[in-house]
Amino acid sequence: MRTFSQFFSGLRFRLLLLVVLASIPPVVLTLHIARQDRQRQTAALRQRSQDLVKLASRKEDEMIAGTRQLLRAVAESAQVRSAQWGNTTKLLRTLFADYPRYANLGVIKPNGDLAASALSITNTVNLADRSYFQRALSSRAFSIGDYQVGRVSSKPSFDLGYPVFDPSGQIQAVVFAALDLDWVNRSDYALQVQLPPGAIWTKIDGRGTILARYPPPENWLVGEPLPDMALMKTFLARKDGFIEAVDPKGVSVFYDFTSTRSALVAGDVISILSIPRKVLFAEPDLIMMRNLTSVGIVAGLVLALGWIGSRYLILRPIQALVKFTARLGAGDHSARTGLPRARDELRELMNGFDKMAEALQQREAERQTTDYALKSSEMRYRRLFESAQDGILILNADTGQIDDVNPFLTEMLGYSREQLLGNKLWEIGPFKDTKASKAEFRELQREAFVRYDDLPLETSDGRSMNVEFVSNVYQVNGSKVIQCNIRDITQRKQAEGKLKQSRQRLQVLSRRLVEVQETERRHLARELHDEIGQALTVTEMNLQALLASPGTDALAPRLKQSLEVVERVQEQVHDLSLNLRPSMLDDLGLEPALRWLTKRQAALAGLQAEVRADPLEQRLDPMIETECFRVAQEALTNVVKHAKARTMSMELSRSDEQLHLWVRDDGVGFNVVSVREQAVRGASLGLLSMEERATLAGGGLQYHASPGQGTEVHAWFPLKWAHPAVLIGDI
Repeated sequence: MRTFSQFFSGLRFRLLLLVVLASIPPVVLTLHIARQDRQRQTAALRQRSQDLVKLASRKEDEMIAGTRQLLRAVAESAQVRSAQWGNTTKLLRTLFADYPRYANLGVIKPNGDLAASALSITNTVNLADRSYFQRALSSRAFSIGDYQVGRVSSKPSFDLGYPVFDPSGQIQAVVFAALDLDWVNRSDYALQVQLPPGAIWTKIDGRGTILARYPPPENWLVGEPLPDMALMKTFLARKDGFIEAVDPKGVSVFYDFTSTRSALVAGDVISILSIPRKVLFAEPDLIMMRNLTSVGIVAGLVLALGWIGSRYLILRPIQALVKFTARLGAGDHSARTGLPRARDELRELMNGFDKMAEALQQREAERQTTDYALKSSEMRYRRLFESAQDGILILNADTGQIDDVNPFLTEMLGYSREQLLGNKLWEIGPFKDTKASKAEFRELQREAFVRYDDLPLETSDGRSMNVEFVSNVYQVNGSKVIQCNIRDITQRKQAEGKLKQSRQRLQVLSRRLVEVQETERRHLARELHDEIGQALTVTEMNLQALLASPGTDALAPRLKQSLEVVERVQEQVHDLSLNLRPSMLDDLGLEPALRWLTKRQAALAGLQAEVRADPLEQRLDPMIETECFRVAQEALTNVVKHAKARTMSMELSRSDEQLHLWVRDDGVGFNVVSVREQAVRGASLGLLSMEERATLAGGGLQYHASPGQGTEVHAWFPLKWAHPAVLIGDI
């Protein structure tokens, strides 16, 4: 045995040491690249922070401008100018229902008494001390108040005021709007989308009070002070900077903070973008570990190749020469060095020894040729038998006795060769069911070929397995034998199970994609209604006020035409919002939404429509409601576009704990097989979309149609009810 000193002084160790030294530069380069990637991530975070500050400032200006337009329209309305406070209250409540961003809308008399309010008031409320009211009186213009909790709404808000002038130019009232900070914090989708994954954006005022936070807060609310006092003092003292600190949970977090001006707050506000260190550097760390792993793998492969190569290129020729001389000296003429021919001096010497041994062996080989020929045939058979990768069992066709088994079968069943040979088939553990094994043996005797695709067996240690069993009958030396080939298919069965699980996971992913799509539809519909609808409403009110003003007779035709255009755009925005996702589905449920959808589609296409629906005592699971509505929507769209029908009907019923939906028409029909083939090729995805939605919801869908006979679409869904909402007070 070689000593350690011999190993470390050998050629193989020197080669491996060279490989290790060559691996150091890639490791250093990988660490340097990782450091640069972290610096780029940090710079990108700071740039994203500046972009969020600009976006928030722009959104704040847009919000203030929109509120100013709304207050100006209310101030110039006939109800306010004529001091009809009852009618003014109705107007304010109508606007309040359309604009959920406001905590309250109201009108204040010059003495500070609240004259009208969108929220109900029971006692006299005086707001003369409010800063926005005082500023509106003193500046006689649009004013913005300070952060406060509403006296009527009891919500944290910013109040904005606008003076109302009488014909003599005196202020007769001040209209105001309370901007609900909680609603703004939850609904600013554009700002939330710009956030890096895992990051939090917070805005605080000069006292450390939280004015906004995205994503919406969980443990603390807008209007409360920043929980970490030490960090708050740092932000207020430094105003701008980039720091790394440990939060109260012990997590290292990066903070990029910037001091900016805000139209809503007196003094500076500080915008803070925070992200955990491990989240910010997740990608660079992953790339670094991947690169280090790759370097390690390559170095390991090179070490392995060096270890193996040194053996075959250096050590093996020397060792072969030593062994060859020893065997040749002992009289073994069949000895060879075993190395390929080459022109280097060492191998030429070995080739000379090989030729000398070959001449001595020639005479011995001639004597052994005849004996080898007799044994070669049996050896080939035994080699195939012993090396087969299937279990092989040889039976006596008359008695059922086991004559031979190969090693693969004994290893697979856990029995030794001695335990199997000489026994009957039904006397061995895997086949110990005597009655069944004897019956199977008689079938093997009768049939020349028998196959079992999935036969359960049991090994010697009690482990269950599934095998594929094939038997053939042969004639050997005048006797019949049965050769049984047994293949273990347990892993294949397990793989089939894993494939089934993979399909289930794919279905879960598809369901999640549909949910995200519906969420986006809901958000876009609300954005159209709230943002664009608000602007159109203000425009319409301004045009109406201008049309009613004296001295505008010459502009009256153009003003009326502009009003008509605004009304058409409002209708188009309304229709677009409904097509994306009707609020009726979320507010009233499936049955009213389907009735509305059917009548709407029929009215648009000029068709006669009939709707029959069983009453539902409570709301269904949102997933079921959405998928059922989308299937009905697609089916009705196909009727309007392709059916050329005169009448259509929709039916919704319950049966056997399932919800059934039928959509029928008397149109031209279609060939289901042909249309499905076209859909699979990508010509139309309507049919596949309906089937996929019904399947994702746990149901199914069928088509009954033929050319000229109309069409019936039948979909069914599990009858799942929505879980009741859990109130905070019940927890």
